[in-house]
Amino acid sequence: MKRIFLYAIFLLIVISCGTSRKGMKKPQSVTYKKETYTIHPQFVIFNTSDSISELHFKVASKELLYTRPDGINFVSNVLISYRLLRSYDSKEILDSASVRLVDGNNSNADKYLVGKINIHAKAHHNYILIISVTDLNRNINVSNTVAIEKDDDLNRQNFLVKTKSTTTPLFCNYTNSGDELTIQYKAKIAVNIYVHYYNRNFPLAAPPFSLGDPDPFKYKADSSFILQLSSEGSLNFVAPQKGFYHFQLDTTKREGVTIYYFSDFFPEIKRAEDMIPPLRFITTKAEYDELTSSTNQKAAIEKFWVNCVGNQDKAREVIRKFYTRMHEANIFYTSYIEGWKTDRGMIYLIYGAPNSVYRTANTETWTYGEENNINSLQYSFTKVANPFTDNDYSLERSSVYKQSWYSSVDIWRQGKLYLQE
Repeated sequence: MKRIFLYAIFLLIVISCGTSRKGMKKPQSVTYKKETYTIHPQFVIFNTSDSISELHFKVASKELLYTRPDGINFVSNVLISYRLLRSYDSKEILDSASVRLVDGNNSNADKYLVGKINIHAKAHHNYILIISVTDLNRNINVSNTVAIEKDDDLNRQNFLVKTKSTTTPLFCNYTNSGDELTIQYKAKIAVNIYVHYYNRNFPLAAPPFSLGDPDPFKYKADSSFILQLSSEGSLNFVAPQKGFYHFQLDTTKREGVTIYYFSDFFPEIKRAEDMIPPLRFITTKAEYDELTSSTNQKAAIEKFWVNCVGNQDKAREVIRKFYTRMHEANIFYTSYIEGWKTDRGMIYLIYGAPNSVYRTANTETWTYGEENNINSLQYSFTKVANPFTDNDYSLERSSVYKQSWYSSVDIWRQGKLYLQE
C-alpha cells in the first residue's frame, strides 16, 4: 500500500519550559525490536538560527493504536515530550515541552505522521535532547537521545535534506535512483557548495572475537565537483550513481551533510546478488565461493538453506527470517555503509534484537538474557566521530565472544532460530 505523508496536528503545546534541577535516570533504555506494538519514531535536527533548532519527527501510523472515543471516528493519540540538557550528565533542564498528536484514520491508510517542534537552543554550544514518545491509546512509551550540535555552522545539522516531491525531511539520508532531493542550508545565501563523491566497497564487520585493527578510512574523494546554493540557500540534487556524496561549504574541514545511494531498493533486499554477501557471516569459505560463482544465485541460496535445515518449507521460513533481520539492520544501523555491514548490524543479524539496550551520550550496551545475570551475554558499542554520519558505532571486541558466536551461527544453520521465536 502506498504510504502517505501527513503533517500532524498539534493539539497540546508547551507543558513546561525553563530550568530544573531534577535529574534523569541514566543510562537510557531504548529498543530495537520491530514488533507491531512498539513505536519506532525517527528524528532530524535542523539548526534554523542561532537560537532555534527544529526537531522534525516521523511516526508510522501502523505502529499506533487507533480507537473510536466517539464511537464513530478512529483516531490516534500520541504525546511527544522532550527535555534539553547541556550534556548527558547534566541535571539542569534548559528547555522542555510536550506536544500531543491526534490523527484521524477511518480508512486505515498506511501513512506517516510528520511534523516539527521548535527547540530553544543557543549557538556555540552542543546539547543532548531526551525525547519521549507515548502512544496514549496503548500506554506504550519509547525514549530516544538526540544530540543537537550548534558549535559551528558547517556540520550536518545546519542542512535539511528533503524529498522534492513531498517536501518532507529525508529522515534516513539514503536515496534511490532518480529521487530528486532538495538540500536547504540554514542561511539564505548563494554560495558554492563542494561535493565529494566516494565509491567504496567496504568489507563486512569482523566477528566480535576478532582483535585485528580495521583499515583506516581514506578521506581522499574518488571525485569532486561544485554546485551552487540558490539565493534561498537551497539546491536540488539527484544522485547520478551509487556511492555517497558529502556536501561541504568549507573544504578545509570535514564537516558537512552526506547523501547515500546504496541500491535501487535499499533498505529492502530484492535481488539475489544482494542476498549473498551477508551469508558470509554463517558460511564456510567453500560454501561462500560456490554461492558467488553460481550462474543461478537465487537457486544457489535456496539450495544452501535446504542443505542446512533439511527441507524446502523450513528453508523458506528461515530465509524469510534472515532477510527480515537484514532489512531491519539496514533501517536501524545504516551509516556511511549499509546497516547489516556495521558492527551493530552484524550482532543484530546473528543474535536478533537484544533483551535490553542502554544508551549514554556516546555508548550503547546490549544485553541478551536477564540483566545482572552472570550467564547473560553483553555487547558494548562506542560512538565514532564520523563526518559522514552520527550513526557509526564500534564494537568492543573480545575473545570471550568466540564460543557464543559459533553457537549462534550453528543455530542459524540448523534452522532452529525461527522455530524458537
